[in-house]
Amino acid sequence: MPRKIREGYFDEYGQARVRLTVGGLYEEMLVEAVIDTGFDGDLCLPIQMGIQLGLELKDVTRIELADGTIKQELVFAGIARWGRQRKVVNILLTESEDALVGMNLLSYLELDFVNRTVRLR
Repeated sequence: MPRKIREGYFDEYGQARVRLTVGGLYEEMLVEAVIDTGFDGDLCLPIQMGIQLGLELKDVTRIELADGTIKQELVFAGIARWGRQRKVVNILLTESEDALVGMNLLSYLELDFVNRTVRLR
């Protein structure tokens, strides 16, 4: 597994993963997240992580899950950092153990499926 924050990797299940620093009102932490091309937002974090970071409630939004179910979700504001990039992001909280990076942040990623590399720009 790469140690540089500007590089990601493909795990044993073929999922592309990246490491980035996420911050809230209380603290920042290094997060390892799955790149989820089916998620059109910024970030999705486990609930416990959101509590620990002290994320600020920003909005409520309607989302459509993969099975077509429509739900209302709370949207929290946070900061994401990788390399020299720093961006205010919208964060959804989930009961999953995995953090997810959505399509809204993918413009900062280069995925090479042939060589199985992930780079943050």
